[in-house]
Amino acid sequence: MRKSAKYFLNNNGKKLLAASVIALLLSGSAQPVLAASAEILDGTANDKYAQVNSGDIYGTVYGVRNDADASGGTIKMNEGAAFNLYGGLSFNKNEAKADNNVVTINNGKVVFAVYGGQAQGHDADASGNIVSISGSNSELSFEGGAHSVAGGFAQTYSANTSVTANNNVVAVTGGLLKAGIAGGYILGNHNAASAQGEANGNIVFVGGSAKVNGDIYGANAEFKTGDTTATMNNNLVIVSGNADISNAALHGIGSSGSSGGKISGSGNTLVINGWHGSVKTVDGFNNVVFKEVAWQDNGKVLNITDGENSSLKDAEIDASHIHFDDASDINDNDSMILIHAENDDNELSSSKIQSGNFTAGVAVEGDGEAKVENGDLVYQINGIHAAKQTKLVAENRAVAAAFINQGTDLISDSLDALNRDDSYGIKTFAAVQGNRSKYDVNSDIKINGWSTIVGVGNAGSFSGGDEFAWGVFYENGSGNYRTYNEFNDEFFRGDGSLVYNGGGVAARYENAHGVYTEGSLRAGMLKSEMDNALHDGSGAEYGYDSSSAYYGAHIGIGQVIQLSDDSSVDVYGKFFHTYTEEDNFSVGNDKFEFDSINSDRLRIGARVTTNKENKFRTYYGLAYEYEFNGRAGMRAAGMKVPEQSLRGSSYMAEAGLNYQPSADSPWSFDLNMRGYAGERQGASFNVQATYTF
Repeated sequence: MRKSAKYFLNNNGKKLLAASVIALLLSGSAQPVLAASAEILDGTANDKYAQVNSGDIYGTVYGVRNDADASGGTIKMNEGAAFNLYGGLSFNKNEAKADNNVVTINNGKVVFAVYGGQAQGHDADASGNIVSISGSNSELSFEGGAHSVAGGFAQTYSANTSVTANNNVVAVTGGLLKAGIAGGYILGNHNAASAQGEANGNIVFVGGSAKVNGDIYGANAEFKTGDTTATMNNNLVIVSGNADISNAALHGIGSSGSSGGKISGSGNTLVINGWHGSVKTVDGFNNVVFKEVAWQDNGKVLNITDGENSSLKDAEIDASHIHFDDASDINDNDSMILIHAENDDNELSSSKIQSGNFTAGVAVEGDGEAKVENGDLVYQINGIHAAKQTKLVAENRAVAAAFINQGTDLISDSLDALNRDDSYGIKTFAAVQGNRSKYDVNSDIKINGWSTIVGVGNAGSFSGGDEFAWGVFYENGSGNYRTYNEFNDEFFRGDGSLVYNGGGVAARYENAHGVYTEGSLRAGMLKSEMDNALHDGSGAEYGYDSSSAYYGAHIGIGQVIQLSDDSSVDVYGKFFHTYTEEDNFSVGNDKFEFDSINSDRLRIGARVTTNKENKFRTYYGLAYEYEFNGRAGMRAAGMKVPEQSLRGSSYMAEAGLNYQPSADSPWSFDLNMRGYAGERQGASFNVQATYTF
């Protein structure tokens, strides 16, 4: 791109190209006024869009400029340098408007001013504009400008006119600004008698690694005559991250120059969100709100170095929903200073301080009190405990253990199938079970899942009529579920999944009188995942992954009693034990620790089989089951979470069909449906096939 060949003089009288002059200006070696006439970049005819790239140097850059309406312009600066940036500039004798313009700077350098929108006229409006400055190399080099960066700047020259700068946003997250910031700035000159202005709903955000050395205004008004009025309501200044504002002053509203007019406002708020540090002065705020706070025992959040020229005496202080970033160092009766002002005789009013519950990380909450002590605003911890939302994690753990237990049904069913068809020899078997279950923990979590088992075994008979069957198997199960949780008065849904993989061995011995004994051993790994399980005070969403080994065994006794040639009843009692190992993981900065789980279940039931002489055998049964244990203990951030338990009674009803194509067929098929009530509620359906070699 061709640069202008105009010449300028530096302080030593040497002739320099415009590009060199701006470079000197950025380093402080030349007078700012000289560079304004360097090459202009105007995006008006380019669909209201102007872009400055690395190596580009301009005088003034416009997204759009127009006499009456300069709205909808965009400037994007990726490195490069310029003297001024105007997202939109309107200059008109009558109405002037510069709304909804956007200026984005990333590692760019500007000498004098950055305005999202500037409107100058008898009636001027600069609203809805956005200025965003990021990147560690961004810089505004002119020192002392009270409002060199403004979201919206509206100026009037005439009496009985109006100026408006509403709903503008300035966000600075990186770089160095040596001058001031205003979300909305309204100005009336000496001819603007009886003018009226408003600057409402503007936002200034300073965060990240930004450094600001000037005044920071939510809204700023400057009128030169005494009969003017300016209303400035609901403006917001937010400080966050690691921003360095130690050489800055914070103003909710105010005037940057001699103003004879009347200024009023309400709802203007300073928000401290994850920041701590020093600032020169603070004034012009109706409210101060503490959101995110980095906990430091006996530390300071807002340190005002020039308390004599600051004023928060009439401000409402809201410390009722503080969120601390980390719970590991917080203890009962600890305290820290939220506001400290040096040389301040204007003590905060205790009647205007709100305090209440706090949260820390995702795992801790408690009670706190904000109070004035020796002129400081101090926050004291009066109680600390595990957050209510962590109970959901313990509930999920209990339900995961219950899901493993469902696999034992398939093991027991497979042993039945090995003996049912009166065929002997090497056998292979496979079964698939679909289930939908709800367990009576606090949240009544419902699981939709599939379980499978495949194996090989042998069934044989002895001369006295006794029978023995055994098998080795691989098992797998997968399930999913939804959860609903609450944190900071916000309700949210989570999604979870469960997977287990394992294997084992099972055997059954039955004598000639139908009395049998059976048992199994199994082991494997359980994995559970949750998305959006927990929230923290900033609204961030967290999930987690957990893996635990499991081991199980069961033993059963029963008797098959012949009722007739083609019907029988199986009366049985079975005991199931499953052990799930402990696990631990971190969510954010908080450590979660699962205790091991022991599940001990006793099932007593009966099953009637009919049509035993036919290809299609039918059966139906009832059973009662009691869980003696199933307790899921957990600690979050070292604090005990209310224990969840699967203990209780369940009732089962079943019906099934067994099909063997012929007496000498190697195939046998089984269909089974079960319904559950009590501690476990729901239904299951499984299909099983057996092949005898």
